[in-house]
Amino acid sequence: MFGKSEEWTAEDPQIQTDRTILAARVVSIILFVLAGLLVIFVICLRKQIQLALGCVKEAARAIGAMPLIIFFPILQAAGLVLFMVAWTYYAVFLASMGDLVTYTYTFGPLDTSISVRNFAWDDIVYRCGWFLFFCFLWTCQFILALGEIILAMCVAKWYFTRDKSTIGSSIVLKCIYDATRYHTGTAAFGSILIAILQLIRAIIAKFQKKAKEMNAQIAEALLCCCQCCMLCFEKCLKFLNKNAYIQTAMFGTNFCVSAKEAFFLIMRNALRIGAIGIISEVITFVGRIFVSCVTAGLGYIAVSEMLRDELYSVAGPCVMIFIIAYFVSDMFMDVFDMAISTILQCFVADEEMFQGEERYAEGALASWVDKQEEESEKTLKVT
Repeated sequence: MFGKSEEWTAEDPQIQTDRTILAARVVSIILFVLAGLLVIFVICLRKQIQLALGCVKEAARAIGAMPLIIFFPILQAAGLVLFMVAWTYYAVFLASMGDLVTYTYTFGPLDTSISVRNFAWDDIVYRCGWFLFFCFLWTCQFILALGEIILAMCVAKWYFTRDKSTIGSSIVLKCIYDATRYHTGTAAFGSILIAILQLIRAIIAKFQKKAKEMNAQIAEALLCCCQCCMLCFEKCLKFLNKNAYIQTAMFGTNFCVSAKEAFFLIMRNALRIGAIGIISEVITFVGRIFVSCVTAGLGYIAVSEMLRDELYSVAGPCVMIFIIAYFVSDMFMDVFDMAISTILQCFVADEEMFQGEERYAEGALASWVDKQEEESEKTLKVT
C-alpha cells in the first residue's frame, strides 16, 4: 500500500487526492508497525508456541487412539433434542394458559376498525415463563458442562497411561459412566452460574427494549454498558469453568476446589495458556472453514447435477449448506479444542508432580522437555 501511494504521488497529472494518498501511507505504516509487533511477539513466545504445537500433536494422538470420542457431540445433540421435546411441550402448555383478549384499533379518515385477538397472561404464568426459560438455559449449559468433563476425562486417562496401546474407544464409555455417576454435581454447579448470568443478560435485554420504546437514551447507554460487562464476565466464567472441569476430570475434586486450582494454574502459566489459546483457535477455525468449504463444494456438485433445471440459482442452497456445515463442524472441532486444553493441563501437572523418567510426557511434549533441559544445562555451564 505504501508503494501504491508513491505511485499515486508520481502520477502526472495526479488522479488521487492528497488526502487519499496520506491515508494510504498512514494505514501502511500502521500495518508495518503491527507486523513488527507480531514478529516480536512470536519471537518472545517462541518456547510457549513450541509447547502449544506439541499439545496439538498430542491431542491429535489422543483422539486417534479413541475414535469413538469424535462422535460424542452426536450424543450431546441427542440429549439436547430429547430435552427440547419435553421443554417445548411444557412451553406450549404454559403459553396456552393465557386468556384470549380482543383488541380493537381504529385508524384512517373513515375510522376503520380492526379487531385483533391475542393472549394475555397473569403474573403467575409470566413468572412461570421466566422459570421455564431459566430451566432451558441451565439444562443446555449442564449438557455442555457434562460433555466437557467426559472429554477431559478421556484425554486425561490417555495421557496418564504408560502403555497407551491399551487405550481405546472403550475408555469413552467408561468415562461417560464415571462422569455421570460422580461429577454431575460439579457440572450442575458450574452450569447454574452460567445460566444465572445469561438470565440476568436476558432481563437487561428486556429493559433495553423498554428503554428504546420510551426513547430513554441515557438508560439505553447505561444498560448497554451493563450488558457488555455481563457478557465479558460470562466469557471469563466460561473459561474458568472449562479449566475447572479439566481439574475435576484429572483429580476428581469438586467444583470449588477445581476452580481455585484452575485459577492459580492459569496465573502460573499465563503465557503458555495464552499461546495455546491462540494456536488452538486458529487451528479450529481453519478446520471449520475447511470442512464447510468442502461440504459446500460437494453440495454444489450434487445440486448442479440433480436440481439445476428446477432452481433459479444454486447459490442459495450452497450458502445454506455452508452455514449448516460450519455449525456442525464447530461441534466436532470443540472436541479437538477441549483435548488440546486438557493435554496442556495434564502436561503442567506432569511437570510439577514428576521428574525425569517418571514423567508421562511422550512424543512432541517429551522432545520439548528434553530441549528445555538441554538449554537450562547450557545456561548453567555458561554462568
